[in-house]
Amino acid sequence: MQTDNPEREFLIRSVSANTRAMYKVALRQFQVFVGRDVREVAPAHIIAWRDELLSKFKPATVAQKLSIIRSFYTYLNLAGYCDRNPADPRLVSPPLAEDESRARALSAKEVNYLLAGPDQNTPAGARDFAILLCLLRLGMRRAELCRLKKSDIGQQKGKWTLRIKVKGGRERTIPLPADLKQAIDHYLQLDGERRSLVHSDGDDAFIFQPLINNRTGLFARPLDPSMVYRIVRRWAEYGGIGRSKPHDMRHTAVTTALDLGASYREVQAMTGHKDPKTIRKYDRNRENLETNAINRLRYDFTR
Repeated sequence: MQTDNPEREFLIRSVSANTRAMYKVALRQFQVFVGRDVREVAPAHIIAWRDELLSKFKPATVAQKLSIIRSFYTYLNLAGYCDRNPADPRLVSPPLAEDESRARALSAKEVNYLLAGPDQNTPAGARDFAILLCLLRLGMRRAELCRLKKSDIGQQKGKWTLRIKVKGGRERTIPLPADLKQAIDHYLQLDGERRSLVHSDGDDAFIFQPLINNRTGLFARPLDPSMVYRIVRRWAEYGGIGRSKPHDMRHTAVTTALDLGASYREVQAMTGHKDPKTIRKYDRNRENLETNAINRLRYDFTR
């Protein structure tokens, strides 16, 4: 069934505000480039758009934008708005993605330098330390971290757990390590007086909040993901380990878990990746000749 506003109908299908915003940007870029009704778009137009994007963005970013347009046309086809998908990968090949993730995995020494920076005797320092530890211990995305509420902390069979809202509005429950629980409790204790004064406390309050908000004066809100980016960059530079970003923390968690012998599926349970094969790109030791299984393979040729 055709709709009066197929773009709007496509966007509201996603329950995630961040996903809707990303899709809206990609659709707007695409429509500005092709400059015609979506039903008049041919594969050649999308190929030209893809090549234009490759001159500005990384292959992974272009592949993501193409995937959005492909999903958009799949929806249009199902809704009866158009009878074909000009973005079909058989007609428009996505750019070859690089095999290695561009994220940086920190060494154990670099992690120590990073965590040594914040002053844990102050609310701001305790908050930043808890944020860094949360990213490093759980391999979380920064958007997931910002959405955490005090009510997301619970217990199962005597062990602390954390409920995380992930992409697509799904929820999953993961273990909450004792050292991270202690860091969060310490931060909330130091920040308790401020939260009480600005009425941003309670079980349903966000764990990580802005300590200063001169622009709107609102505090009962989550920390913005851009602030998490600045926090990571600040303490990385302070610790002398160079520029770093939140995804480097996720990469560090995954790489460290793999180095400790965790399987791809075990790491997938930690990070929430949909496909365990995605974890493969983080495995820096998979081509290590010293650890290759060939070195352990033996046959008994005795008869």
